[in-house]
Amino acid sequence: MFHWAPHRIHAHVALTVLALLLERVAEQACGDTWRNIKDDLRRIKLAQLLSPNGTVWQITEPAPGALKRLKSLKIQKPPPILHLA
Repeated sequence: MFHWAPHRIHAHVALTVLALLLERVAEQACGDTWRNIKDDLRRIKLAQLLSPNGTVWQITEPAPGALKRLKSLKIQKPPPILHLA
Protein backbone atom coordinates (compact mmCIF):
# COMPACT_ATOMS: atom_id res chain seq x y z
CA MET A 1 0.00 0.00 0.00
CA PHE A 2 1.47 3.35 -0.99
CA HIS A 3 0.34 6.55 0.70
CA TRP A 4 2.02 9.87 0.08
CA ALA A 5 -0.02 12.25 2.23
CA PRO A 6 0.95 12.25 5.93
CA HIS A 7 -2.68 12.09 7.09
CA ARG A 8 -3.26 8.97 4.98
CA ILE A 9 -0.13 7.29 6.33
CA HIS A 10 -1.26 8.09 9.86
CA ALA A 11 -4.78 6.77 9.18
CA HIS A 12 -3.43 3.54 7.66
CA VAL A 13 -1.16 2.87 10.66
CA ALA A 14 -3.95 3.72 13.12
CA LEU A 15 -6.41 1.33 11.43
CA THR A 16 -3.79 -1.43 11.32
CA VAL A 17 -3.05 -1.04 15.03
CA LEU A 18 -6.79 -1.01 15.81
CA ALA A 19 -7.30 -4.22 13.81
CA LEU A 20 -4.46 -5.91 15.70
CA LEU A 21 -5.91 -4.74 19.02
CA LEU A 22 -9.33 -6.18 18.12
CA GLU A 23 -7.72 -9.52 17.23
CA ARG A 24 -5.92 -9.63 20.59
CA VAL A 25 -9.07 -8.73 22.54
CA ALA A 26 -10.94 -11.53 20.73
CA GLU A 27 -8.12 -13.98 21.48
CA GLN A 28 -8.18 -13.09 25.17
CA ALA A 29 -11.98 -13.36 25.38
CA CYS A 30 -12.09 -16.73 23.59
CA GLY A 31 -8.86 -18.21 24.91
CA ASP A 32 -7.85 -19.27 21.40
CA THR A 33 -5.91 -18.02 18.37
CA TRP A 34 -7.34 -15.49 15.93
CA ARG A 35 -7.04 -18.03 13.11
CA ASN A 36 -9.37 -20.48 14.90
CA ILE A 37 -11.82 -17.73 15.89
CA LYS A 38 -11.92 -16.39 12.34
CA ASP A 39 -12.43 -19.89 10.89
CA ASP A 40 -15.43 -20.50 13.16
CA LEU A 41 -17.06 -17.11 12.48
CA ARG A 42 -16.37 -17.24 8.74
CA ARG A 43 -18.99 -19.97 8.39
CA ILE A 44 -21.80 -17.54 9.16
CA LYS A 45 -23.11 -16.46 5.75
CA LEU A 46 -25.58 -13.87 4.51
CA ALA A 47 -27.73 -14.91 1.55
CA GLN A 48 -30.00 -12.83 -0.65
CA LEU A 49 -32.99 -14.81 -1.87
CA LEU A 50 -34.91 -13.34 -4.81
CA SER A 51 -38.42 -14.25 -5.92
CA PRO A 52 -41.19 -12.58 -7.91
CA ASN A 53 -42.80 -11.69 -4.56
CA GLY A 54 -39.78 -9.90 -3.11
CA THR A 55 -36.35 -10.26 -1.58
CA VAL A 56 -35.27 -11.94 1.64
CA TRP A 57 -31.90 -11.41 3.36
CA GLN A 58 -31.25 -14.53 5.43
CA ILE A 59 -28.35 -15.57 7.70
CA THR A 60 -27.28 -19.19 7.95
CA GLU A 61 -27.64 -20.94 11.29
CA PRO A 62 -24.32 -20.54 13.13
CA ALA A 63 -22.47 -23.78 13.86
CA PRO A 64 -21.89 -24.70 17.52
CA GLY A 65 -18.30 -23.43 17.31
CA ALA A 66 -19.46 -20.06 16.00
CA LEU A 67 -22.13 -19.81 18.70
CA LYS A 68 -19.47 -20.46 21.33
CA ARG A 69 -17.30 -17.67 19.87
CA LEU A 70 -20.21 -15.23 19.76
CA LYS A 71 -21.04 -16.01 23.38
CA SER A 72 -17.40 -15.55 24.46
CA LEU A 73 -17.30 -12.19 22.66
CA LYS A 74 -20.66 -11.18 24.18
CA ILE A 75 -22.22 -10.75 20.74
CA GLN A 76 -25.85 -11.76 20.26
CA LYS A 77 -26.68 -14.45 17.74
CA PRO A 78 -27.84 -12.75 14.51
CA PRO A 79 -31.52 -13.11 13.63
CA PRO A 80 -32.24 -15.64 10.85
CA ILE A 81 -34.06 -13.07 8.71
CA LEU A 82 -32.48 -9.62 8.39
CA HIS A 83 -34.74 -7.97 5.87
CA LEU A 84 -37.88 -8.66 3.86
CA ALA A 85 -38.60 -6.49 0.86
